[in-house]
Amino acid sequence: MKKIDALILKSFLGPYILSFFVAEFVLVMQFMWKYIDEILGKGFSMLDILELVFYYGLMIVPMALPISILIASVMVFGNLAEKYEMPAMKSAGISLMRIMAPGIVLAMFTFAFSVFASNYLKPVASFQFKKRFEVIRKQKSSLLIEEKVFNEDFDDFVIRVQKKYPNDVDMKEVIMYDQSRPDRTLLNMIKSDSARMFTDSSGRYFVMDLINGNIYQEEPKKRNENGKTSYPLVRTAFGTYHKVLDMSEFTFDKGNLDINRNKEDMLNTFQLMDAIDSLNYKQSEQEKRLNYDYHDLLKVNPDPAYLYKVLNSKVDKSDDGIAENDTIASIIPKSTNAKIDTVQNASLVPDALLKSARDAIVPITATQVNVGIIQKSLQDLSIYKSFRETLDPESSKKVLSRASSIISSRIELAVNVGADRLEFSRMREMYYLRLFQQYSFGFICIVFLFIGAPLGSIIRKGGYGYPFLIAILFYMVFIITTIMGEKLTKNQTYSGFEGAWISTFILAPIAIYVTYKAQKDAKFEALKNAITVIKQFFIKVFSSKNKKKAIENIPSK
Repeated sequence: MKKIDALILKSFLGPYILSFFVAEFVLVMQFMWKYIDEILGKGFSMLDILELVFYYGLMIVPMALPISILIASVMVFGNLAEKYEMPAMKSAGISLMRIMAPGIVLAMFTFAFSVFASNYLKPVASFQFKKRFEVIRKQKSSLLIEEKVFNEDFDDFVIRVQKKYPNDVDMKEVIMYDQSRPDRTLLNMIKSDSARMFTDSSGRYFVMDLINGNIYQEEPKKRNENGKTSYPLVRTAFGTYHKVLDMSEFTFDKGNLDINRNKEDMLNTFQLMDAIDSLNYKQSEQEKRLNYDYHDLLKVNPDPAYLYKVLNSKVDKSDDGIAENDTIASIIPKSTNAKIDTVQNASLVPDALLKSARDAIVPITATQVNVGIIQKSLQDLSIYKSFRETLDPESSKKVLSRASSIISSRIELAVNVGADRLEFSRMREMYYLRLFQQYSFGFICIVFLFIGAPLGSIIRKGGYGYPFLIAILFYMVFIITTIMGEKLTKNQTYSGFEGAWISTFILAPIAIYVTYKAQKDAKFEALKNAITVIKQFFIKVFSSKNKKKAIENIPSK
């Protein structure tokens, strides 16, 4: 490795690693800020929350890598240009692409690591994260009874305490509403002057010892014999009432979780391709259901009683001495050691029985059956205006009735198949979206290198000032276009390929343009003018505020 490559690569590593962890921290904090209310106050330890954050951090590795390479490239090449090291290299005959070679190698390694993370780290981390996150979301908050607040943590009871003593055991003026009855419109209330609360040794039951109170139970209204309606109310006074509440609902069983392992976020490339093939196969099987032979419409459905009569008339019961109750099983010699092979023992069946069975299989014509489709003479078709005129009125009704029922069933089937096809298409495009995103997130790292390095050499600013601002702006474009692509794919406006690569389609031309300008040592006058206008705007705003404060601080005479 040449010294120039070692210098640039060494300059890359520090900002690259630091930017990666900063991006991870920001994205994790975004998640925590969004779901903090669903995580805290449910009795989970700090270790459980850290485990959840760890798996979420692994999930977002492919999203954090692009901004790492972008910030590092802008900072490194901005520092080189600011210290005139970049012009010195160019004056020595080293091209910009040669200077960027170590960064390109690092971007290629970043691409490979992003693909690895998307295929092996993210699916496992996504499953573990969703499993733990669902446990936290479905877990009820830990029991907390406050003064003058209706507590609804229990499914069938609402508790209100007027005053709670500092020992967290004794309470004053307690009201409990029992909602376990089917009809919740009926009053069922317990009211006591004081109470003591505690949990049993196992922690499964919450116990309240109510002292000096009444139980009010409203009964369903009744109609008396004289036609008047009464509203019964039962009041029971007590000195001490022992109320036990089950706390099992505050513990969530992880075994009841049903996490779909086939969701697109939890599959790698090969699993996604298998899932797409399965969807294509299911769709082809659904479409085969629409194939129908409409020649069956004119098939004759013979009367089973008539077929039985024809079959019996073909069997000769007098010849060859075959009795009426004889069967094939009684004619073939019995064997207790082996099963009967009908092919090997076919010669044992009498010829008369075979002949009568063959003769019984005859085509059934419409003239033999009373229920069939009978057509008129078709020798001269010119005398008929339509197919219906070739049928007699009774047969025409049968054909129309059967056609109507078949069409209704086929329409219903077509509607169901159409709905399934839309769902299959949506799922397939989502699978394609995740499949292509596993590679587009890695490829955008290379694109960001060709944006950050030329911009850094053009603006000639290092550190965390302008480079960080420019990196954030381009990363915002990447995030916005990625989210937009996912939404449009879910709405089936874009295909999975377009939704995954839309950010690359937008940012790649910018990368090509700024790289070309940097190679030509062009100056972005428009960019500089825009930065100057923004700086002057903020200077005016802050200077006007300072003047206003100075005027306000002048003592009045």
